[in-house]
Amino acid sequence: MDMNREKIIIGSTRAGLLLKKELTGHLESRGFQVDDAGMREGGEFVPYHRAAAAVARSISEKRYERGVLICGTGAGSVITAAKFRGVYPVHVFNTFTAQQAKAVNNCNVLVFGEWLTPPKHAIQLVDAWLETSFTDGVDEDWKIFLRNCVEEIMEMEETLFKP
Repeated sequence: MDMNREKIIIGSTRAGLLLKKELTGHLESRGFQVDDAGMREGGEFVPYHRAAAAVARSISEKRYERGVLICGTGAGSVITAAKFRGVYPVHVFNTFTAQQAKAVNNCNVLVFGEWLTPPKHAIQLVDAWLETSFTDGVDEDWKIFLRNCVEEIMEMEETLFKP
């Protein structure tokens, strides 16, 4: 294992296994180490909220910088992952939302609904997200504004989330 490869954590419930397999293969082909925190093919059932919590906890604890979650619609995974400090999940539908999730919101968890997103489309969305950096494509005033927004959100977390 190459210790210099960026690690991404991925998790799904049963309604995400096929898309997870496709995304894992794609991410690995791009050189990422992909660690699975969800249900596995033929394995014990893992409900969406437990898979989402495992991914979100790993990011909140700074063991990973980025993650991917997949359930049937994506809604339950977003709701669960957003409960963790420092985890900013976004359910994306097109390349614009994937890019903006990172550029504007500094999203660190991409969420998919396997029932809604075909694998080839999901791969395009992951690539758009991975190839975008926070504040890409915005003018200097907006960069300052967006950085301040993220800092304020982090301050909210300090008040709202228990240690």
